[in-house]
Amino acid sequence: MFSYIKIIKLYLFLILVCFLNLFSTSSISHEIKPSIADFTYDASYLNFKIRLNAELILSNIDASTVSNTDSSSLSEIYDKFRILSIKDLEEMFQNSWSEISSNIDIKINNETKKINLIKTEVENIKNFEISRDTHVYFRVLLDENSEQFTFRWVKNYGPIILRENNNNKLEDELVTEYLQSGIESSQFSFKENNFSKTFNSFAKFFVLGIQHIIPKGLDHILFIFGLFLFSSSLKKLISQITIFTIAHSITLIFVSLSLMRINPQIVEPIIALSIVYIGLENIFKKYIKEYLRYVVILFFGLLHGLGFALVLSDIGYRSTDLFINLVSFNIGIEVAQISIVLVLYLLIALNFAKNKNYRILFQVPSSILISSIGLYWFFERINFI
Repeated sequence: MFSYIKIIKLYLFLILVCFLNLFSTSSISHEIKPSIADFTYDASYLNFKIRLNAELILSNIDASTVSNTDSSSLSEIYDKFRILSIKDLEEMFQNSWSEISSNIDIKINNETKKINLIKTEVENIKNFEISRDTHVYFRVLLDENSEQFTFRWVKNYGPIILRENNNNKLEDELVTEYLQSGIESSQFSFKENNFSKTFNSFAKFFVLGIQHIIPKGLDHILFIFGLFLFSSSLKKLISQITIFTIAHSITLIFVSLSLMRINPQIVEPIIALSIVYIGLENIFKKYIKEYLRYVVILFFGLLHGLGFALVLSDIGYRSTDLFINLVSFNIGIEVAQISIVLVLYLLIALNFAKNKNYRILFQVPSSILISSIGLYWFFERINFI
């Protein structure tokens, strides 16, 4: 027999989860982004330029446990560093370099080497609500016996993207690796470019695709939840997800081939509006023709593909690996999306969807919640709040 208590508990649980995520991870201005390390080398030196969040490192926030600085107990210390002048922040970072560099492990021929700081440059960002990047330049001495190196920094500093940027190589020969918090890189050879194997490349972008949805893509998860609420039929859900997949794959490919340009300041607010719309459509579903639903999903799929492309554009990849990286990244996204759909179907559709009170007690309130969160994100992403 249908239990009102069960559905009320489920609904309250979803509200709690959504709002906890809303206030702990949704703020773009304090979101922790992966650092990016560009490296070059010559006969004498291995050179690095790392784009990082200096305030994050100086405040000792553990970037492996939080995705937003506001979620940390050290957020007040972080904010104090945020208001420092460029000169003061650069000086403080340089004065702390001895400790910071001890947390960066660069091994040449499996032997840890000393890291020599060259300079630091803090971006001139006047808006306190926008995180500013610091560019750190350092190098490691090489000799004639140097054959390979690995890179690793402590888990607390968060994920980092390692990218080769060497003028002596063709673009297709340059390599990229995405490192999870605290993970050591693959072994890079100075003499042979065997840094990134095809299988490793596939695996890394597959995992990245999953992580972009679970746990980092709350906006995409809410969109999928909205698709689920419109119809709990597994067949219709799969068809909707398939259309969504085809659509976002198209724009992802177009951007990756440089056939389209992305402006995050436009894309991210519109993605938030797509969540608002999908929730409203569920509320007024009796006025929506089913075929129009698929047209809307197609359009929003193209839009969300631009959001996925933003991730890949930050990471970078070799053009020779473009196909394998796009395929593996897409597969990772689809595995995550289908997993979400199956969980929703097993937890909700099989237990509650056929009850006559399902719409008024769960479908409509949940859709209102989705639209409300989407609207909040929209105003946040245009810096209105």
